[in-house]
Amino acid sequence: MPISEQYTQWERAFITDHAVFWANLTRLNNLLVILNISLFFLTGLVAKGYFYTFISLICLGTVSLATILPTPLIRRLWYYGICLMAELVGIYYLVNSIVYWLINGSA
Repeated sequence: MPISEQYTQWERAFITDHAVFWANLTRLNNLLVILNISLFFLTGLVAKGYFYTFISLICLGTVSLATILPTPLIRRLWYYGICLMAELVGIYYLVNSIVYWLINGSA
C-alpha cells in the first residue's frame, strides 16, 4: 500500500475520533504544566539559572494555544502531529530538568 493511501486512511480515522485525541493531549498537557510549575517554580529552583524548564513551558504553552484557538486545522492529522511533536519536545526538556535536579541535588 503506497504511503499516500496509508496517510489518507489515517486521516479518515483521525477525523472520526479527533475529539478523543485532542482531549487526551489537552489533559496530558495540563498535567505536565502543573508538574513543571510545582517542581521548579514553587520550590525556587528556577532562580538558580537553569533554563530548560522555561523551554519546556514554552513548548507546552504553544500546544495549549494550538488546542484553544478555533481553527479549521483542528481536524487535520498533520496539525495534530505538529502539536504532538511540540508536546514531546516539552516532555524531553521536562525530563532533562528532573534528571538535572536529581543529579545536582534538589536544594
